[in-house]
Amino acid sequence: MNFKEILLFALLDDETLEYLGSAAQKREFEAGKILFYAGEQPKQFLILASGEVEVYKHDKKGNEIVMGQFVAPSLIAEMATLKGIAYPATARCKSSAEIYEIGLDSLQSYISKSSPLSQVLINSLTQKIQHLESVLRYATISNASARTASFLIDNEHQLQQFTQRQIASNIMLTPEGLSRILKRFKEAGIVEVRSKKLYIIDRDKLLEIMS
Repeated sequence: MNFKEILLFALLDDETLEYLGSAAQKREFEAGKILFYAGEQPKQFLILASGEVEVYKHDKKGNEIVMGQFVAPSLIAEMATLKGIAYPATARCKSSAEIYEIGLDSLQSYISKSSPLSQVLINSLTQKIQHLESVLRYATISNASARTASFLIDNEHQLQQFTQRQIASNIMLTPEGLSRILKRFKEAGIVEVRSKKLYIIDRDKLLEIMS
């Protein structure tokens, strides 16, 4: 694997790229395969080279809540791995995936002397913290309809890029719960679906629901 072809590592120096190429072991997973369970202790540093992985937990009623998604190229659960704490959620392959694993001892030893690789990790963590801040902001809105309306308004100009499952994940709803809310919105003429894409029809009504 030429790690320079992965955008995430494109600016790394040759020495670091050579290390990644020699230390990483490739594994292939089928869709639906569990990578790790919540509560397990990380043993490998995981790099998603192709495919998609989602992380999820279950609420008190047993409903599955998707907490986030990793789309290649991406690092998977690097915060838990580097801190040596148990995985906070379960990870499952959403599609077939190609993942490279690096032993923790080897990685930590290399990071201690590699500033470029440290910067890659910092950039990845920053992006995920920003996503988490967004999720937490929606979580503070107790009314599920208002939470949905807020997300639709916030992402009005890129709404067609999201699947309903991704929207549900971002606002901490089950896909079924979001589907019921969107059905009410459609019946009220607030949104519509065209070619499986969601469009806002009545922005003012969404703003009323948010207030």
